[in-house]
Amino acid sequence: MAAIRAKDLDCPLPGLTDEALQWLVDLHSGTADDGDWANYQRWCERSEQHQAASLAAERLWERLGSALQRPAPRRRAGPVLGLVLALGLASGAAWQVREDGWLADQRTGAGERRELQLSDGSQLHLAPQTRVDIQIEGNRRTLRLYAGELFVQVAADASRPFEVQAADGTLRALGTGFDVRRDGSRVRLVVTEHSVGVTRQGAGTQTVVQAGQALSYDAHGVSKPLDVDADSLTAWRRDRLIFDGEPLGEVLDELSRYHKGLLWIRDPALRQLPVTGLFETRDLDAQLALLQQSLPIRIRKLPWLTVVEADEQRKTR
Repeated sequence: MAAIRAKDLDCPLPGLTDEALQWLVDLHSGTADDGDWANYQRWCERSEQHQAASLAAERLWERLGSALQRPAPRRRAGPVLGLVLALGLASGAAWQVREDGWLADQRTGAGERRELQLSDGSQLHLAPQTRVDIQIEGNRRTLRLYAGELFVQVAADASRPFEVQAADGTLRALGTGFDVRRDGSRVRLVVTEHSVGVTRQGAGTQTVVQAGQALSYDAHGVSKPLDVDADSLTAWRRDRLIFDGEPLGEVLDELSRYHKGLLWIRDPALRQLPVTGLFETRDLDAQLALLQQSLPIRIRKLPWLTVVEADEQRKTR
């Protein structure tokens, strides 16, 4: 059986696949009967999209390491659909690997932090699940961030600008210390020392972000620089995460970078519960237990899958 890839655990599941995974969690809970399995069968046969989603969820379930009974065999879409899917995957695979940076110069796994000294003397800190290419040669000092988060302390060299490319933007150091985080097309910059200039593709102007400020941009536009607590936003460098009223969904998305396996919220409504606190990333199990104590949620652990669901008894108190 193929080992599960980090890529499978980094990204949110598509809607129908997420729904299919919820079916599998319920069916393997120990309380499902023949009627539940029949209902799942009917759900799978609603459309080719439902069949593809159930296949994806079942393969993920199997690769997560579950030793529980798998769904009964059922008829699948014909060979034409399988051939189309295979051709589509093959044609896009090389482009996707390159675009997502799966062969990047530096890659960190779940819970892994890395500190590097670059050939120019700059200090680079990589957060978990980060992928970055490094080009320090000639008159170029460029990092290309594909995913994750980095902090760089730039060595002074007026003859060679230091740049970080992330999504459709270029961030040029006009000083020394700054933090860059990328989630898909969304990029956040936090400046800890001096300033950083931000330029978007197709834009003729540069936005300068000063120390103690943050800026974010995505496909829809760029924010204005705002004053922030830079120490809190870069606390990951000290094995800590600090939250002040952030939604549970965002908190778990952040904690998932330190979690080996899939961390999955069954009920989307739970994602809005506010969370405040300081979390030690070196003991994630303790942090999840703390969340369970302080919120009306229940955390259930399966092989390579941690399910966060509503605690109905505590909700009704």
